[in-house]
Amino acid sequence: MSMQEFEQEERKQVEQREGHQAGYVGSYEVERQKIQPYGGKWRGSALHIVVTVLAPIGFVLSTMGIVGAALVLASTSHAESLLENRVLIVGGVLGLVGSILTLLVFVAMFVVALVLLARRVALRKGAGSASLRRGSLGKRR
Repeated sequence: MSMQEFEQEERKQVEQREGHQAGYVGSYEVERQKIQPYGGKWRGSALHIVVTVLAPIGFVLSTMGIVGAALVLASTSHAESLLENRVLIVGGVLGLVGSILTLLVFVAMFVVALVLLARRVALRKGAGSASLRRGSLGKRR
């Protein structure tokens, strides 16, 4: 075996080892990219879905609180003593204010969850964030 043949065989072995390592690293990167976004995608979607389902329940309970507070305030005219009348008025007003604030919070959560979910779906379908911004700002000249 001559020196040239020996060097050629050595080069082939080195190239095979490097090719094998590059193929391994490349396949590892591909697997890592497949696995990593998958977990984050479902976690965010699940949060949006949970908020979208629970917000209407809070909306209904807040509406019931407003109706209850209105009934308490309506019954203040039938109170027998002045102290009882004041307690009913204070309780009715606190219930009404609390229910209205809770209602606003649940409506805001619902709207934010729907907007973020719609944005995620639009981005997933291929519309980039630049096209979303361009559509919201109108036509540029």
